[in-house]
Amino acid sequence: MSREFHAGGAASFGMLHSPMHGVSVMKAVLSRWLELDLTQVGSVIAIAGVLPSAWRFVHHVWREATSWIRRFFVASVTIPGRDPLNRNVADWVLANVIELRSLRFLTARTQAGRESDRAALLKKTRRAVQYHPHWGTIWFWHEGHLFFVSRAADDFNASMSDPAYDGVGGEELTVICLGRSVEPIKQFIQTAREFAERQTQYFVIIYARDRYGVSWQPKSRKPIRLLETVHFDEQVKQELLTDIRNYLDPKTAQLYQRRSMPYRRGYLFHGPPGTGKSSLSTALAGEFGLDLYEVNIPTVASDADLEQMFQEIPPQCIVLLEDIDAVWTGRDIERSEYSSGSAVSGCTLSGLLNVLDGVGSQEGRIVIMTTNRPEYLDGALVRPGRVDMKIFLGNISQKSSGEMFVRMFAPEVRIDQVAISESGAWPDMDRIRQLAAEFAAKIPEDTFTPSQLQGFFQLHLEDAEEAAASIDAWVDRHLSKKHERDFELVNGDKASQASHDS
Repeated sequence: MSREFHAGGAASFGMLHSPMHGVSVMKAVLSRWLELDLTQVGSVIAIAGVLPSAWRFVHHVWREATSWIRRFFVASVTIPGRDPLNRNVADWVLANVIELRSLRFLTARTQAGRESDRAALLKKTRRAVQYHPHWGTIWFWHEGHLFFVSRAADDFNASMSDPAYDGVGGEELTVICLGRSVEPIKQFIQTAREFAERQTQYFVIIYARDRYGVSWQPKSRKPIRLLETVHFDEQVKQELLTDIRNYLDPKTAQLYQRRSMPYRRGYLFHGPPGTGKSSLSTALAGEFGLDLYEVNIPTVASDADLEQMFQEIPPQCIVLLEDIDAVWTGRDIERSEYSSGSAVSGCTLSGLLNVLDGVGSQEGRIVIMTTNRPEYLDGALVRPGRVDMKIFLGNISQKSSGEMFVRMFAPEVRIDQVAISESGAWPDMDRIRQLAAEFAAKIPEDTFTPSQLQGFFQLHLEDAEEAAASIDAWVDRHLSKKHERDFELVNGDKASQASHDS
């Protein structure tokens, strides 16, 4: 029985694939069709004509039903793309919903950041691949409420074509909650904001204008830099911290308002190149939990664009204007040319002054300007009210040199701490302090910038003893080249280095 069944099945299979069988099947269908009378044919044609209309009707009913449900039983909040709140919600969904589910739909992009594999750095085409969840609408329960978060498909496709897009926060989001009240959505958004603040408490978000100059976008997220790593006069540092802390106190804003005083604060960081002006700005942002907005004035096309940029900067942040002396013209020009009003960037001095403290200027920010040549700045730019405190960052002192040595070679900064502690190959903290004192004694007072000294440490990060022993030769070599403006190439077992003494 079994054999006959399989044999018959094989024979039937062969018949299905024979041309003669196909012809016979078509004849049977045609003959059956021709047996239908005109009434039956008309019925079939009528049904075929009604189907598209029926589909449109069902689609219209479904659309009206969903619209009716949304109007009476659903609350929603739409968050525009590229808004900081948008990314907060998207990050919360990624961390608290999507990570708990096994998704099979991903977006793959080439990673634009640093490559962790040192061997990969030598390969031009080697880059890591980033995988992000690819989702359109996702649902979840939160605080007893059912939520839906949807991404706009059109915005998502546009974001994918942007090289700066990292897979999240670039498209319009709609947060939907079942119920007639929008309060659960507001509470959820506040939860997402608090989650984002906790995630970024160890980072400083730096914003810059996008490549089209249309909106502010996160440029980078840097780990918080401790103020101890920026070396300048300790008393001046404490005065600066006290001044900013008092300004950010909520009571200060009330005092300013009651006295009809503009609530703003400006600082000028000046000193030789490499003394830590930009580093201090970043460290202050991390110290007080503020975002940093970089304004590159030489690239601004007009005063109107500059005003628009400042209008979009939120309060409670730091606005950084770097190298303010080079805004309008080159560095090596006479003082009189700075006040001539000829603006290479397209925006004028009066336009900058207007956004800083003009009639329509915003309040509540901290403005930091940096310069290597404060004597070239126009007096109107640095008068009290626009610049409330001037901070000089000069060459490093012997005391700060010793502190930098300890910071570079302290045992806790080692990556392979366990192996070193077991072998005893790395000096303990007492020996590090002893080496730091010997090291600092060989550094001339007020001669080298912190960046120059950091360049020396980069050549000796693996050996504190060698760093302390090599500093004499390094100091002699740099003192002999102090007045030369050329590049020095250091060859040998260490990596080649090019340093510019200025």
